[in-house]
Amino acid sequence: MVKPARTTGRRHLGTAFAIYLFSCAYLEADPEAHWAYQPLRQSDPPTANLHPIDAFLDAELERRKLVTTTGTKAYTLLRRATLDLIGLPPTPAEIEAFEHAFKKNSDVAFGVLLERLLASPHYGERWGRHWLDLVRYADTSGDAADFPVPEAWKYRNYVIKSFNRDKPYDQFIREQIAGDLLSSENDEQRWEQIIGTGYLAISRRVGVSPQNLKHIVIEDTLDNLGKTFLGLTIGCARCHDHKFDAIPTKDYYALYGFFDSSVYPHPGAEHQPYRRDFVYRIGKEQSDTILGDHRAELAQWNRKERTQFALYKSFQNKVITDKNLTRSGVWSKLEQIRAERARVAETFPELEIAYAISDGEGRDSHVQKQGNHTARGERVARRFLGVLGGQTLPPGTNGSGRAHLAAWIASPTNPLTARVMVNRIWQHHFGEGLVRTPSDFGVRGTLPSHPELLDFLAHEFISSGWSVKAMHRLLMTSKAYRRASGDIAASAAVDPGNRFLWRSHRHRLDAEQLRDSILLFSGQLDLSPGKRHPFPHYLTYFYRQHEPFQEIYESRKRSVYLLQQRIQKAPYLELFDGPDGNVPLEHRGENNTALQALYFMNSSFAHEQAGAIARRLLAEVSEPGERLSHAYRTIFGRHPEKIEIQRITRHFQEVTGGLGEPGHSVWAGLIRSMISSNEFMFID
Repeated sequence: MVKPARTTGRRHLGTAFAIYLFSCAYLEADPEAHWAYQPLRQSDPPTANLHPIDAFLDAELERRKLVTTTGTKAYTLLRRATLDLIGLPPTPAEIEAFEHAFKKNSDVAFGVLLERLLASPHYGERWGRHWLDLVRYADTSGDAADFPVPEAWKYRNYVIKSFNRDKPYDQFIREQIAGDLLSSENDEQRWEQIIGTGYLAISRRVGVSPQNLKHIVIEDTLDNLGKTFLGLTIGCARCHDHKFDAIPTKDYYALYGFFDSSVYPHPGAEHQPYRRDFVYRIGKEQSDTILGDHRAELAQWNRKERTQFALYKSFQNKVITDKNLTRSGVWSKLEQIRAERARVAETFPELEIAYAISDGEGRDSHVQKQGNHTARGERVARRFLGVLGGQTLPPGTNGSGRAHLAAWIASPTNPLTARVMVNRIWQHHFGEGLVRTPSDFGVRGTLPSHPELLDFLAHEFISSGWSVKAMHRLLMTSKAYRRASGDIAASAAVDPGNRFLWRSHRHRLDAEQLRDSILLFSGQLDLSPGKRHPFPHYLTYFYRQHEPFQEIYESRKRSVYLLQQRIQKAPYLELFDGPDGNVPLEHRGENNTALQALYFMNSSFAHEQAGAIARRLLAEVSEPGERLSHAYRTIFGRHPEKIEIQRITRHFQEVTGGLGEPGHSVWAGLIRSMISSNEFMFID
């Protein structure tokens, strides 16, 4: 591949885009010519005296004769930025302080705001959630019985801490793919990197005997790895050469070998409920020594439990002629054995455990003909995707080779990794990515609206040391980010989808933002980090496909810390298009349904929280005339308008008969109408 020349000038932008579109016509003849596989272009902003983001965007806006909206109001910008970065609304005190500073110098005020938000511990909770969506994080394994994984929270918190610390993205990649194989400066770093491989460990298990279906677990791993890090649907090459992208089946099984050479932990399943291959902080050898006698004693009870369980299952598949055996009697005996076994299990020493990957014996894999793991074809040496360089393992490589794979993916010369990540960051700030299919940069994905801007951002990302926070600063300080969301008829006629960002996208708060905001208003939000869910002891539970794990643990912590189960979604999160631990979510849905409106009008949560917000309002604001303004400032981020004061005052008089100040129930009703309104539920 020939590296394109450095380009400059506003006039060139339109020409480059036209040439770029024209070149795509040749992809059928040469799939490797696809834009996403080409090296990053070195492009200067078209205009030197503008913010670089605005320079690229304005060139296209001018070319298309699109008129932009003006900058948004201070409180709207504050609410937008605060919810974007930490997922929580600003407080009345923060609004007042920001508006005061904004009047003096809007750029300085906004810069100070960004630094405060990026330094907040809640930043990682918000942006960690975006990552957890992509990697289909869950607290359960996903098999037919959906066995819980009590240690999964450590990976979740690892992600949150990584964003808070602004861990370089290339390091973040390496730790998740090969953290157990990386060097470390101390035991704390070593353990953190091992926990990072929880990304691989949380790959979904299926069936009643997932320990016998490792090939499906690896398929899930490869599908997610391709979409998340590379923006490629490499899973489509499992059965045959990719129909559109330059990914042959041999390349798929070349990657397969890295994970077939790795040991995935078994979290338990119906036919084999006993866990194995979890990683101990003190190491396998020492943990085996400490736990040896305990495991030997527990193994005796395991045999008793399996024997009794097999007897219980025999009632399902054969006629029992022994009159002394009854189904209920056998089950009662099984419960007794399990209770005795639990007492033994609970004597195990408390050793620190991670749901993580460990290295196995390095081996290359065979092509599985038509994706059938029993039909072995040609053996394929482990290597990287050919279209991205096809790097091979050095001679004499021991173990899986995942460290090399991680380095190839995280390399600054890889044309996809930086592009994919900056596009995701852009997406969460502007509503849509420059590439609208953020997990598919392949031939079937959409073309970037601003290809030179995308490559400029990718270069900036790498040059900053792969700093996600630096990318926030770059994007959010642009004029484009600060535009109002209002309509301009002439621009809407030319660009109805706002592809070229002549205004800000208006969008609904997501499930977590809605719940967390309301709990914050009521003063009931627990802002301390979440840890282990109240699962049973990790060695004591038994679930079956007909009696699966199904629990909802109540919590007042931030929504990112709620239990995320795979076969059962949290009812509230599902109603508002929340996360799904079964599939990677490149973007959330924004469905607006009658059920959502009914939830905020009628649910016990809405009534309870509206009542709590009203009690807090009455207790903290002693002056009756100030209460309405404080309620508006808290929930909407602004003061009520004169007409609103008049209407609500008239409503209060009608409800109370003009006999005095409205009581708690009246205020609770008003609050409930406010939190169910579009003004609260949408971000301008």
